[in-house]
Amino acid sequence: MLAYVQSTFPLRFGNDLQAGDYVQYEIADHSSQREDPELCSLEVTQRIGDVATIREDFDGNILYYRIDLQNNTLLEYWGFDEDGIEQRPILLSSAEVDTRILTMKNQNTRASNPSLPQDIAMPVFSSLSQRESFSLGRSSLNCFVRALDVPVVEGISPEIRQAVQELTKVYFSEAVPKLLPAKLMAVYLDNPELFEGNAGLVKQSKYQITEFHRSDR
Repeated sequence: MLAYVQSTFPLRFGNDLQAGDYVQYEIADHSSQREDPELCSLEVTQRIGDVATIREDFDGNILYYRIDLQNNTLLEYWGFDEDGIEQRPILLSSAEVDTRILTMKNQNTRASNPSLPQDIAMPVFSSLSQRESFSLGRSSLNCFVRALDVPVVEGISPEIRQAVQELTKVYFSEAVPKLLPAKLMAVYLDNPELFEGNAGLVKQSKYQITEFHRSDR
């Protein structure tokens, strides 16, 4: 888990974050029996110079990240699990993180279908040409959209390509602070190109923004 957190955090937070920046997401889980929707929120609780402290709340867990935004460096990571027990792990070295993540990716590769063409087995998300609007309460967010780039290969019809693209759309907006949930990143571990820039997440297949605040710059 720690290797995963350390490897993905450079993709999760914008370098322009300010104290008070906040996002809340509703998580769709059709297999869950819970009556209330699962929520995940992240907030910049403090910024001193280039160092920011970010709090993440989800499913009874509270996580804290202390980050050097200029150098995109994780300085400290701690939190409390759903039983209220404090967890304060010692950060791994860069070499140890790389080794553990490589092992994880190799396991995923062995579990995948080895007969798939390389350009399908290693999918890439690309930006779509048109922007789309997303309604949030009485306001509307102007979003740019990235989606899975399905290659033109034999056996994949234009209709299938369009359907896959529609299902994999991810919406971003410059109006939303870039504070991405930890659990979300597991889906896109091999797609860092998806999270380039400082725009915040608005919507994807399971996560949808319900509230946000961007402090004055």
